[in-house]
Amino acid sequence: MIGQEQIYTLANDASLTLPALSEGQLTIAMKDGWIGYIRHTVHNPNRMGWPDPAEEYPTLGIMLQALSDRTARVVLVVDDEFAVGNLAVYVAAYAHWGFELLIDTATFLRTGITRVPVEAAMPAAQPQTTEQPAEVCGMEVA
Repeated sequence: MIGQEQIYTLANDASLTLPALSEGQLTIAMKDGWIGYIRHTVHNPNRMGWPDPAEEYPTLGIMLQALSDRTARVVLVVDDEFAVGNLAVYVAAYAHWGFELLIDTATFLRTGITRVPVEAAMPAAQPQTTEQPAEVCGMEVA
């Protein structure tokens, strides 16, 4: 069943179909690095969820919450081809390494908003200038 197409019923009767994985995606899901990543990053006891919503979530399009040292819940997934494919790799990695990743009626499919591609999330380099602005407006705070 690892890597096969899977269909889930989510919150508000939404439906999510995770695609079947390619050989390359399956190879990624079965890499040894996942075990430490799942244990120490996703299931880090000092975090309330993963990823940090202000950092990686906009580029990944998924949000997980560890429930125990072996189980996590998919809280949210963006209805975007990359995000859904990304989640399919996580599902395969969790299954392969003996962890449980819950996707059920407590999982929300976020529509109407798209994931921000990595390239767009990176701030554009600002040209360096030696000129001083003609006028500076602002407020001094004590």
